[in-house]
Amino acid sequence: MHSMVDIAPSVSAVLGLPPPAQARGTPILEMVADLEGSKRVAILVPDGLGLHAWRLWAAEMPYLGALHQNRSITLHSVMPSITPVNFATMVTGTDRAGHGIAAFSDDFACETLFDVVRRSDGRSAGVGLEGYTGTRLLGRVADICGNAGDGSDDDVADSVIEIAEGERPVFVIAQLGRVDDVFHRYGPSADSVVPMLRETDARLRRLGGRLKPLGYAILILADHGHHDVTDASEGGLRGNHGTGSPEDCLVPCTWA
Repeated sequence: MHSMVDIAPSVSAVLGLPPPAQARGTPILEMVADLEGSKRVAILVPDGLGLHAWRLWAAEMPYLGALHQNRSITLHSVMPSITPVNFATMVTGTDRAGHGIAAFSDDFACETLFDVVRRSDGRSAGVGLEGYTGTRLLGRVADICGNAGDGSDDDVADSVIEIAEGERPVFVIAQLGRVDDVFHRYGPSADSVVPMLRETDARLRRLGGRLKPLGYAILILADHGHHDVTDASEGGLRGNHGTGSPEDCLVPCTWA
């Protein structure tokens, strides 16, 4: 098992750049061996798609499943297992105590991948929906903010493709935030999440097909997982996260 703090050093190693100054993680050797020498890296994050949900519903996501058959590792999220904290870890290689991010309105207290790429005369992009971590945190400090508005994750994918094809940034990180929204509403074990997962798989396939010809190495991972919570007020389940449980902290990661 690897840690979320290993993502930033791995991206740096793939691009032949130094890791962010305060990074505590180490490069993931099998990932770097596969992707080393790539000119660009894109991290695509289906927000909340943890290992628990992935094991339940992998058959509904054939594109992602095919990638995991070839290259698959498990990451452990840093605590607390919430979105802004772990996205910040992805781009810094350190935990909340090191990067200082508890909410997406906070400012980074350390160097980020955006800084590392910028120092090498490259550009980076943070992409997401209006009011989500992808824009409020990542897009705010990246060179390019891909604000997909109040729409769907298809709009996020469209923004990623537009930025990648038009501006060719060295590093792109994108949050597919509606995945987390659906898990919160129904819980990771509910059949109701299946249509969203099928749509997410098709979206990732489309992104892979457009990004790879542009020279992007693609990492697909989640920021955290979800556990089921009984919702007494509505007589059903919903999802939640933030604890140190395996359901909340273990996430699948693959690359292409």
